[in-house]
Amino acid sequence: MSKEPEAQSSVRQHRLRRTMLLTPGNQIGRLEKATQLDVDCVVFDLEDGVAPDDKPQARETINTALAQFDFGFRERLVRVNAIGTPEFEADIEALAFDNVDAVFVPKVERAVQLVELDSILQGVEGRLGDGRSIDMVATIETPRGLLNALAIADAAARTSALFFGSGDYAAATGSATTARAFEYPRATIAAAAAAADLQAIDAAYFAAVKDAEATRADAALGRELGFDGKIIFHPNQVAPCNDVFSPDEAEIAKARRIVEAHAAAVTEGRGVAYVDGTFLAIDIVLMAERVLRKAELVAARATSVEASAPGG
Repeated sequence: MSKEPEAQSSVRQHRLRRTMLLTPGNQIGRLEKATQLDVDCVVFDLEDGVAPDDKPQARETINTALAQFDFGFRERLVRVNAIGTPEFEADIEALAFDNVDAVFVPKVERAVQLVELDSILQGVEGRLGDGRSIDMVATIETPRGLLNALAIADAAARTSALFFGSGDYAAATGSATTARAFEYPRATIAAAAAAADLQAIDAAYFAAVKDAEATRADAALGRELGFDGKIIFHPNQVAPCNDVFSPDEAEIAKARRIVEAHAAAVTEGRGVAYVDGTFLAIDIVLMAERVLRKAELVAARATSVEASAPGG
């Protein structure tokens, strides 16, 4: 699978994960359609999106899709069943990991669960023998998981993102499924992810999946809280989420002015610098650098999309 160049970072090189399309693993037609949409990632589901009796067939279907479909620039993830369940063990036994970029892990409540999966994936990588490292995306969707979010984020070096599973969280707490009810768990997960230099992936928007503008508004709130992208279900959600989680031209231009002004101040031995009347404290410079790294990834993705288009 071809991948675009990743932005350079002194700490971690993050993937572009603005849109992560979650698709039931037992529906081959939907799996194929997922590979044709302008999403950054496809997440083939073996957990809640598949009935218990259909899970064996779903594992075979996912293996077929991973082996046969052209994913182009899209990251390939599989959401397995919860660690410690018989279905999880069956997932690990059946999946052809040579075509998997990352494992999407549901219902993570304790750091030890990711330590266990990390060990399992080390064994898988050893058998593959191709030098690849399989990522983990950990889902926080229970009260215990939320209160252990930082320990979970720190548990394994291969973990690259935390995802907020709002549906199970609301079911467990009895909370409303509103922006206000989710503000604390969202902010907590975003903070835990940032503390461990992981990405934060926002909750799926269930209320009106075909309503692009409603999705846009919810995604904008997620970005405001510090999220890098969003799980989506419907093609109508692709464009608004790609847009919201991409820096616009004005943001990029301002970020460049900030970085350049700070570099000039350092070179000239000046202790302070200003851009657009704003004093450039180091935190503002770091935020500007983050915007530019994201912009590089988006630009590289756009180039990949253009090159993969017919006649490109």
